[in-house]
Amino acid sequence: MAVLLSFCVLTLVLFIEPISSQQFYDKTDCTFPPQVPGSNYVCGSAIHPCQSFIVYRTRNNINSLLAISTLFKSNYSQLLTLNNLNQSISDILPLGREIIIPINCSCAAERFSQAIFKYNSSNSDSLSNIACGVFEGLLKAQTLADMNQNYDGNSTNDVELSVPIRCACPDRSDRRNGVNYLVTYPIVEEDNTRWIANKFGIAEDVLLAANNLEPNPTIFPQTTLLIPTTKIPAVNLEVTRPVQPSPGPRTAIPLKKVAPSKKVRRKSYIVIGLTAAISILILVGAFGLFIHIRRVWYPLSFQPLSARSSQLSNFSAEFLDGMAKLKHPLLNFSLEDLQLATGDFCDASAIGSSVYHGRIGGSHLAIEHMESEDAANLVLDILTKINHLNIVRLEGFCYGTRPYLVYEFAANGCLRDILSNKKLAGEFTWKRRMQIAFDVAVGIHYIHHCTNPAYVHRNINSRSVLITMDWRAKITSFKWAKSLTNCEDKNNFSVTVGHKGYLAPEYIDHGLSSPKVDIFAFGVVLLELMSNKEAVMDTCYLKDSVEFLSDGGIEGSSGCLEKLKEFMDPSLDGNYPLGDALCFTLLAKGCVEKDPNHRPNMNDVLKALSRIV
Repeated sequence: MAVLLSFCVLTLVLFIEPISSQQFYDKTDCTFPPQVPGSNYVCGSAIHPCQSFIVYRTRNNINSLLAISTLFKSNYSQLLTLNNLNQSISDILPLGREIIIPINCSCAAERFSQAIFKYNSSNSDSLSNIACGVFEGLLKAQTLADMNQNYDGNSTNDVELSVPIRCACPDRSDRRNGVNYLVTYPIVEEDNTRWIANKFGIAEDVLLAANNLEPNPTIFPQTTLLIPTTKIPAVNLEVTRPVQPSPGPRTAIPLKKVAPSKKVRRKSYIVIGLTAAISILILVGAFGLFIHIRRVWYPLSFQPLSARSSQLSNFSAEFLDGMAKLKHPLLNFSLEDLQLATGDFCDASAIGSSVYHGRIGGSHLAIEHMESEDAANLVLDILTKINHLNIVRLEGFCYGTRPYLVYEFAANGCLRDILSNKKLAGEFTWKRRMQIAFDVAVGIHYIHHCTNPAYVHRNINSRSVLITMDWRAKITSFKWAKSLTNCEDKNNFSVTVGHKGYLAPEYIDHGLSSPKVDIFAFGVVLLELMSNKEAVMDTCYLKDSVEFLSDGGIEGSSGCLEKLKEFMDPSLDGNYPLGDALCFTLLAKGCVEKDPNHRPNMNDVLKALSRIV
């Protein structure tokens, strides 16, 4: 036990071990932002650079081996041998023919695995068309844009772009299991994991494990999978695609064509003409009725648009100016829309404090009543400038006498609701808890390190973490967020906000709102995920319940693991790796250290979680 505890302390508290190379399948297609910045495949503990492979399919204008070798700067003879082809340079391959291409996979900035190629783009090419069309979703459009920030698509000359293709290298555990290569495979319509595994001659469960997928997963076009192979990969083109079961046979009744008589045709013309005339009369009448109702019920004079807008708008000039600078458009809902969607904000539609569930046009939405216009404007300013899988998406707003913000709806509610729901105990597995922890960490890392300006959330808790239908986590409740340019790191004190049990000591005592405040709150959320206890219990805080893992306990207490078992959520029924649970608890304990200088940053947290998840 002492050896295991020492190992966890060294790897999680000191963070001196590299991250694991276990990868996750990103189901969003090529046009969506990456799950995490970069290529989505983390470098991990794998040794870089390494020999890797990608699959490319012939397409219009790139339908010969010579064209493919030119696109990827590959050796033509090597491609012939690797793909068991015997052709001349001018031979055209069938469209959709899968070609194995060797690449050198390297680690970019010690974070993400990629192989960079050069591509000459014409002035008419969009980055989306290059990433998702020319390179068939082997990278995301946003990744290509991040790599080529000066590209505007309006140049009169060809521009050389850097194209970071997704790839990955096996880590030590992979190699111990016989995996020597990982192939990046772009998914197309009707692909499924069983058929893909058969094409490469591997077991389906091996493919699923390499991509952290559960059995019978749904996979989507313009996404990628990693194919683990023990030897140089080859595609078995003779493996036929599984045919979906067709409906049972029905007896077909042949119809005999009978030419219509002139009398029948004449009657048909009369009927059609009468129908058209009646339809026109109905439309004219309806339009007239609409105009009459509009004049009686909504007497608006037809003024120029700008003048009329200024009279009807409740927005300040500063707000309208800010809206013009948004990175993506929002819907402007009326108060009547929201009242209809929520049953006039009835108790049955309430899903949280001042948050309601509504349905507009067939879409489920979350509608939040904001305390003030200033709070609404702050959230608008943040969420319209960032777009991330683990950050809740803002759909629209309503400004009148009271401001409302409209978000995407998370079907499983907030994390605290799930932890409190005994009916979901069997579904809330250890694996799902680890995925949620990783998602929350990635979301916090994004606002700490990847936005401009960077933000401190200041309201991380189990109620500000939403869980989608597919058990992925999204961070919400940005009304107390603060840019780092205004935080204590810049010698500026702030008013203390947040929830009891999640507040860092330096924040309570001195109002210091550095990123370490979010780290502290994240540590409490980790403890909730493991124990299913609330942040504030009857006589103490949850953060104080892991004192059995103090240095003295590690060295001197033989019952440490037993205390850990007692701490864990009983609904897990022991279905979790005890070593992982111990490391996970030590990570949480490191996050809730009293001294902020002893807490890890989110880079360290992601490294540690990648070793566990």
